[in-house]
Amino acid sequence: MNGAERRTGAKIACVGVSALIAGQLFMPAASLAAETADKDTATNDAAAVAALAAQASPAAETAPAASAAPAAGAPAASAPASNSASADQQAQPAPAASTNDSADNAAAPVNAAVGQNGNADNAAAPANDAIQTRGVTDVVGGEGGVKINTIVVDHYTDCVVPGNITLVKGQSYTFDFPDVEGGIPETPLSGIVETKYYRADAASGALVEVLDASMSDVTAHFEPVGDHMRLTLTFTGGAASGAYQLTRNDDLLVASTLTYTGTDYEGDNIIVGDPDDIFNAYKPGGSVVINETRDNYYLRYNINSEITLVSAEKKALENLNVDNVKTDYAPGEAPRATATIPAVDADKYEIAYECWEEMDGSDPRELTPAAFWYSDPGKYAPGMKKITQFEEGKFYMYSVELRLKDGNTLADDYKVNVNGQWVSNTIKTVEGVFAPNAANMLCEQPIVEMQAIDLIEINGATTTFKAGDKPVFTAGTPEGSNAIFQCEYWTGSDGSEVNSVEFWDQNIANHIDAFKPGVTYRYGVYLKPARGFYFAPDAKLMINGTACGYQVGEASEVDPESGMIQTLWLSTDLTFTPEGAAPGPQLQPGDNDGTTNADDTTKAPTAKAAATKPATGNLAATGDDAALMAAALGIAGATAATAVAAARRRNH
Repeated sequence: MNGAERRTGAKIACVGVSALIAGQLFMPAASLAAETADKDTATNDAAAVAALAAQASPAAETAPAASAAPAAGAPAASAPASNSASADQQAQPAPAASTNDSADNAAAPVNAAVGQNGNADNAAAPANDAIQTRGVTDVVGGEGGVKINTIVVDHYTDCVVPGNITLVKGQSYTFDFPDVEGGIPETPLSGIVETKYYRADAASGALVEVLDASMSDVTAHFEPVGDHMRLTLTFTGGAASGAYQLTRNDDLLVASTLTYTGTDYEGDNIIVGDPDDIFNAYKPGGSVVINETRDNYYLRYNINSEITLVSAEKKALENLNVDNVKTDYAPGEAPRATATIPAVDADKYEIAYECWEEMDGSDPRELTPAAFWYSDPGKYAPGMKKITQFEEGKFYMYSVELRLKDGNTLADDYKVNVNGQWVSNTIKTVEGVFAPNAANMLCEQPIVEMQAIDLIEINGATTTFKAGDKPVFTAGTPEGSNAIFQCEYWTGSDGSEVNSVEFWDQNIANHIDAFKPGVTYRYGVYLKPARGFYFAPDAKLMINGTACGYQVGEASEVDPESGMIQTLWLSTDLTFTPEGAAPGPQLQPGDNDGTTNADDTTKAPTAKAAATKPATGNLAATGDDAALMAAALGIAGATAATAVAAARRRNH
């Protein structure tokens, strides 16, 4: 291939071979030149990379860079000497201007010829910074060469927040920006995770950035979430209040890609030497242009918002309310977080987490948690059995923890109410208060229609006492009754009381330790309906087989619209007044309509019919005796065993 007499066909074939070799060698070299400053050219295997680097800092013995001269009247910039040249040796003139974008020609003296780049892009580069070429670059051999044509395309994702934002002290405001074009790589080219601190400057009416978090009033945290950025603003300062301007305007480079787009061949290229020596294998006047596109992806922050700071007043909270707790799950439903805080209290406390526990055990007083569900996954312990769905016939208890905000505290006599019901057993925590057994549920199929209880039977009640006798409680409801017995009690005309259940009995100041002569005592009972039932307003009461009149106590729960009685405190017409050592009166039989004739001196014998006497712990199912079961159930607090007992009775 060295003879000039070769045919024209051989010339064309050689052009193709040389172009192919040039493309294979220079495509990776061009990408490397745009991405890295690696100048390790020590091995023969890296000859192509070294040759490309040499075009940015040619040695003295390298052939002239190009036949094209710099623009008239303006001297070309001198290129720094290569490692193989002496320190005082002059560099060759830079190639003439080509079609590259001026923004891509920074820090490369070889491109600094007049007319090639913009002035702002012609910054000086260190002598050894060889592989920093941008735009079109000639890789020359003889009088021909290979050129790299890089087109730079910038993409911007604008990050703008609303013009007016209100921040309450101790609270946070979160805003998600649009997805970044091209996505956010695992290792962005700039540090995009940022926390900035701002001080409220009253003089300028602006939030001024400071370096020390202790000096700040507002914290701004920028972090990637998926392919978009998220801004979280938090008012953490002291007494600052009012409106302040928050400004941020800057760009951050997130990612950059380089794409090969094709190769152009210029002139009559003929290989005149060793084909492997590609830099010296072109006839003067021929060249190869390798085209590529660089896509740069930027975050462009354009924040100019008015931030209104509101200082919340610290309080000792007396009432903490939790609403919308779902306690009517059907079999097969999965637990979910439903609790909310009233809007008026949202700046004072919040839901830390909710919990459901599946209770297991044959003895209502020894129920233990068997499985758990937490709204906060971090609360699960290793190996803990999880509740994935509620199961029919199983008993579940609900607990909730509240976290205080902004330095608020609990008053000494604070109360926690869940769905409007007072939670009797709560525990103070470091951050707030924990309410175990705040609600409970026996998982059953939904109620299609409520049924009325029009007959209430109380059996086995002891009603015969004499002066000096101590109260004895033996009453209950018949097996299978839909009226769930809660307690029985006596009240004296002197204001004294006694109750069969310790939960209420322990709080009585004027307690009946023994019945006194001359004092009239009245008998009462407390009942709840089984699930799906209610007490009819005109329900008939039978005590020991005899009809008895009664009055509905004020503590009873009555639906004002339907008149359905949901809990029933009965103050009956059964009374007696002990005199000396004489035995107490028997139950007075009433009329057929359930009223008692006070003038009737006939005494009915005390009935001893079989009755279901409630266990002391049965009140727990209704939430009345929470403290009674706290020790047995740990964080679950008091049990609700009456619901379990009621279900058991209905199943018989």
